[in-house]
Amino acid sequence: MLSNLFLQLTHIELLISYPVKDILSLVKRDPRIDVKMLNDIYFEDSFVDESSHRLMMNSVVSWLYDRGENPDAFVQHIIDRCATFEAIPARSVLRSYLPYISQFYATEDVRQLCLDIIPKRYTLLKSPKFLRRDLVDGYRKEFFSFRFDTPGALVTNPMRWFNGLVQIGPILLNTHPYECMEFKASQTSFVEALENRATAEKRDDECVYVNGRKVAVYATFGDCIADNGLEWDVEAEKKMSCVKALEDVIDEKTGSVLVHKDCYYGAPASIVYFDYKANVVAPEPFNKLMSAVVKQEFDSWAPIQKAQEQLLEAMNDSVTIVYYKSDDSISVNNKHLMRNVPARILRNLLREYTATGREEYENREFKRDPAICMDPLRPNFESRLNRVIAHINGSDDPSRPTEGVKKFFEIERHRRGGFRFVPKCKIIFHEE
Repeated sequence: MLSNLFLQLTHIELLISYPVKDILSLVKRDPRIDVKMLNDIYFEDSFVDESSHRLMMNSVVSWLYDRGENPDAFVQHIIDRCATFEAIPARSVLRSYLPYISQFYATEDVRQLCLDIIPKRYTLLKSPKFLRRDLVDGYRKEFFSFRFDTPGALVTNPMRWFNGLVQIGPILLNTHPYECMEFKASQTSFVEALENRATAEKRDDECVYVNGRKVAVYATFGDCIADNGLEWDVEAEKKMSCVKALEDVIDEKTGSVLVHKDCYYGAPASIVYFDYKANVVAPEPFNKLMSAVVKQEFDSWAPIQKAQEQLLEAMNDSVTIVYYKSDDSISVNNKHLMRNVPARILRNLLREYTATGREEYENREFKRDPAICMDPLRPNFESRLNRVIAHINGSDDPSRPTEGVKKFFEIERHRRGGFRFVPKCKIIFHEE
């Protein structure tokens, strides 16, 4: 079991930045995300197991990508929110620093002490150590190494989350984030780092190509050690094969940096380089944190608590949707909704959603289905989709207005050539 602190920061960012109906579409992606898990994430001093941590963090990344949003920007929003001490779990944060308070008031460099206590605060990091620590022209240049016994146990690609977690440390202690922080090596493999946003191809020249461009080469962990002027005790690990990125690989749709130039992927350990101004001191490192604790005793936490309650209430709802093969119709909670082509469109969508959790769809997928568009030259799918949306809204027949089923789910035409399924509760779908 591990502390829920960073999951809590992530969850708070969701509650503040997105409406409950959108968050509901996230938590409904996987039936293992239940009310108990959300309570464990939300309440201070709670603990979660590694599998729950991985499930939630991977779901957040996948959900953001499906929405066309940048996960890197999401983490930066958390950092920015901490910088303004807005809606942070102040008591949990303060409690995590209690064993070190006297050290922070005595230190001559708050940010270096933040790095020094990382192994003590994050016990899941194995074999943490500084490989080199230099002081050059008033700047500290330090290489920190760590590893996970099981890479990917907490999240498939931990790099952005680790960066965020470390940068938040000095911010919460009334100082600036590190001027430079870069992964030089990562246990995350090159393929995992791509996060299913691009396909890597190895060619005979021992190079790796993405979208036809050479972006990486095969190397050894020893090459990484030599490139950075470091020493490594385990000779066998220095011979291990890695993939060295020759350039940044950017996700075309969101701008997220998938692969970082000069980082060695698939390494036996992670190495992070810090370059920051030395001897930065905060006269009152816990002043703002204490103020946030006091402020939260009043009304600043109320909107977040309200959003959490609304989310949990919505999660307890469910809707049963049945497609009847005999008359080509769909019912919602035993009430007839639509039949024929509109019913088939919704049926296909629900088949995919309940199987994979997918919410984004392309019009062309349905145009290719002869059961939906019988004339490939004139598919007329858009008007058929409009009929489905009208049924959902309860406006298909103005002479017989109905309540519709919008409170359970919707279809949003948010972009040209595609649409989004928006579940607002648990969807139970089957065919008879």
